[in-house]
Amino acid sequence: MTTRNHLTPAQIDQYRSGLASAEQAAQIEVHLKDCPQCQHALQFGQRLSTLLAPLPQLAARMPRRHSRTVRWPRVFAAGMATASLALAVFISVPHLMTANETYPGGLGSQTLSPQVADAVQNIEFYQWLSNHPQMLQQGLQNGNPA
Repeated sequence: MTTRNHLTPAQIDQYRSGLASAEQAAQIEVHLKDCPQCQHALQFGQRLSTLLAPLPQLAARMPRRHSRTVRWPRVFAAGMATASLALAVFISVPHLMTANETYPGGLGSQTLSPQVADAVQNIEFYQWLSNHPQMLQQGLQNGNPA
């Protein structure tokens, strides 16, 4: 019936809610007469349930949130706009590159320096070298300029 001479919270809740059998209720009442700690737990539960009783009515008064429905026309329009923009870029980039080749100062008229071309071709080596600077130091000390 009790745990360490006290009622369990489940037993107190059953008694308070009226779900305990008549036999259990009688035993709990006998225990409650002599145990101030369990009396306090019972009173706390009663106060708590009294304070929480208005919550369902308050929740019913709150406006319901309407679930957002997908607006397919907007989604479709956004997809079409994105596809149109991608197509325009895909079509216009080759024309821009040929136009830049014919005009001085355009992208096509610039040539890469040998150092930049080497860096682009050997980018993995330079990334590895940046992660291992001690190898660069050793190469420079041995007279080998990476």
